Amino acid sequence: MFLHPLGLLALLAVPAVVAFHLFRRRFRPHPVSAIFLWESRDRIPRAGPKIERLRSNPSFWLETAAAAFLGLAFAGPRGFAGGEETHLVAVLDTSASMGAQVDGVSARDRAVDLVRDRIDALSPRSRVTIVRSGSPPTLLAGPAAYPTEATSALAAFAPSANRHDLSPAAALALQLSGGGSVLLVTDRLEPEALPPEVEIAAVGRAASNLAITHAARTRSASGEDRIALAVTSFSTERTTARVRLLAGRESLAERAFEIDPDERRHLLFEVPHEAPAIEALLDGDALALDDRAFLAPVAPRTVALATTLDEAGSRLLGLFERSRIDRWLALVPESVEAPDPAAAHAVLGRIGGSPWFLSLETPGAERKEWIGPFLVEKRHPLLEGVTLEGVVWSADPSHRLEGAPLVSAGDEPLLTESREGSRVLFRANLDPSRSTLQRSPDWPILLSNFAEIRRRELPGPARTNLLVGETLVVRGDGEATYVVEGEGRRVEYATRGTLVADAPDRPGLYRVSRDGAPLCEIGVTFADPAESDLRALGPGARSASASAATVAGGSSGLRQALLGAVLLALVLDWLFLARAHR
Repeated sequence: MFLHPLGLLALLAVPAVVAFHLFRRRFRPHPVSAIFLWESRDRIPRAGPKIERLRSNPSFWLETAAAAFLGLAFAGPRGFAGGEETHLVAVLDTSASMGAQVDGVSARDRAVDLVRDRIDALSPRSRVTIVRSGSPPTLLAGPAAYPTEATSALAAFAPSANRHDLSPAAALALQLSGGGSVLLVTDRLEPEALPPEVEIAAVGRAASNLAITHAARTRSASGEDRIALAVTSFSTERTTARVRLLAGRESLAERAFEIDPDERRHLLFEVPHEAPAIEALLDGDALALDDRAFLAPVAPRTVALATTLDEAGSRLLGLFERSRIDRWLALVPESVEAPDPAAAHAVLGRIGGSPWFLSLETPGAERKEWIGPFLVEKRHPLLEGVTLEGVVWSADPSHRLEGAPLVSAGDEPLLTESREGSRVLFRANLDPSRSTLQRSPDWPILLSNFAEIRRRELPGPARTNLLVGETLVVRGDGEATYVVEGEGRRVEYATRGTLVADAPDRPGLYRVSRDGAPLCEIGVTFADPAESDLRALGPGARSASASAATVAGGSSGLRQALLGAVLLALVLDWLFLARAHR
């Protein structure tokens, strides 16, 4: 009978009005010379807490009626409501493949038209909730928006997400529908992955497609930037393709090639180091989102290297040419020799001071040699590409290294990692005079990895070229405000130290500033082979096992009448009291 039964608590205002009339307020005393001059035909009750007999006057009845009508209005009577209205709950798939065009029309357009037609069939008092799939799912309209509001929100639907599970969005929609049916619009029919209460409408169309599935920009030792692209064919026949590199309107390079079905073609380009942000453009096809890659300039992050070894130790490790770390500097691009180990970012030698260290420790006289196989933590960035095949490792068996093992011979740690605040210490139980590690191909890889992982921790962006869905990391000290803007968007982050945020979800070039000062550009590229393969898309439908969701009708005529009666009673009460006062 009532939409909001708890609103009946507002009827407590009725006894409150009665109490106000029972306990009259105390009047201020006024001494007079003769009381007969102040007599009135209306009896005035005595002041104080004593209960007086209720006086039946228009003011009392008007105030009581106003309180009663207001309480009933809060409860939301259904007397003249139009019953229950339809609640359309829809889920839109935000996967990038929804933007693929066949015959000039995309699955996104067909999905929007379908939902718009469902909305147009509703009555004006119905409600609409539209959920966007994703991680996590979000609301595009609603909850329980008016049909006109939901129709306007559809214009902002722009699918560009990587492949993801639609189940969380369907679960959220089922909660909002109260167990009623939910409409899911996607581009492929996969009924087994969703509950039966979900109606599935697949509006996809199969198509051939070429895609840029990898894009990177790095600095080379020659002083130029290297552009590495991978183009994958999701086609059923051999295709001719062309890739162009553009810096603004200027064409930097162009290459045409033929590619077979399911082939992955790698392309390398070299561009001037001072070249601005570059757009790699593949000739257009069904899905435009994966035909472009955005490559921002690599932010300069020079790493300072040093050693505490003497000249003999440096020669033993193969580092000495003209100075003690010449060959190490030649391995690491954008590196310089620090004037003092205390001012260096990474140091090879005995631990001391505040830099990062790679320390070789053999304190005792006892020695033992190990000849693999070694237990190597290959997922650690220090050991990326390191195999230790054929290496003879000589160490002091009585020395115990601090930290977590990275290389072990059985249960004997030979290389460990430990952290002291913000710095990292690598300790190796190694005697280079008896070992062959420094003469193996693994040694320059190890030294290069050590410098590069230190470089990643320097202030500034960890990477300036990201994929949609990756994390933007900008390292810094102290409190700062970062702004990321581009492609019509602007996001502000207040951080204390390092900024860690999701990369923008739309491909393009973005500018990053710190406290108002320009910091760098970042390029965001869409590259997801699962979404670029359009060959399995197609139309289809599955009906829902549940009935349509409903929602209580809009404001009833009775409720509006009660609110009007409250207003009328208050106005009449004011007029009566004003007249009595005069």
